[in-house]
Amino acid sequence: MKKHVYILVLAIFFISNLTIIFSEKAYACSCARQEPHEAIQSAEAIFVGKVLNSKQERQQKGIVGAIEYRDANLLEVQETWKGVNQSQVIVYDSGQEESCGFKFEKGKVYLSYTYKSKEGDLYTSYCSHTAGLSNAGEGLKLLGQGKEVDKEVNLEGEMNEISNKDYDTGIFIGGSVVVLAIALLIFKKVRRKH
Repeated sequence: MKKHVYILVLAIFFISNLTIIFSEKAYACSCARQEPHEAIQSAEAIFVGKVLNSKQERQQKGIVGAIEYRDANLLEVQETWKGVNQSQVIVYDSGQEESCGFKFEKGKVYLSYTYKSKEGDLYTSYCSHTAGLSNAGEGLKLLGQGKEVDKEVNLEGEMNEISNKDYDTGIFIGGSVVVLAIALLIFKKVRRKH
C-alpha cells in the first residue's frame, strides 16, 4: 500500500512540474474602454490609414536585458483629424491580442486612435478605440470631416530597418570564435618556441 501511495505522490509531483515547465506566458487584457468622445479627447493622433506592411520588432535593453516583441505597422494615411500630418506613419502595438495588442491586417483600412510612447513612437491598443473602418461608424460620426495630409513621406526604408533578429547572440558567438582563434594562434606560437 505504501508503495502505491509513494508512486502516486511521485506521479502527481512529476505531472505538476511538467505543467510549470511547459507552460506558455499568460496575458490578460483588461481595460476600461473609454466612451468614443473621451477617446477622441485623449488620443494624441487620430487618422484613417491603410496597412501597407506589418512586422515584428525585437526590443532589448543592453545585452542581458529583458526581450520584448512588438508589432510595427506601416500605414498610408488617407484622412487625418489630429496629430498626423504626413502620408505614412508607423504605428506600434504590443503584438499580443491577449495583452490588449491590436492586430492590424495588411491591406485593410483602420480608424486609428494613437498615443505617443516615452520614445515618441505612435502606439495603439485594443483599449484605444482603433477599429477597422467598417466598425468605426460612431467614431467617424463624432469626428466629422477630416483633412488630407500636407506632407508626402516614404517610410519603407525605416520599416526595412525594423527587425526581430537577435544580433547580440551573433555578435557574442562571432567574438568568441575570434578570441578562440587568437588564443589558438598564440598557443601554437608559444609551442613552436619550445
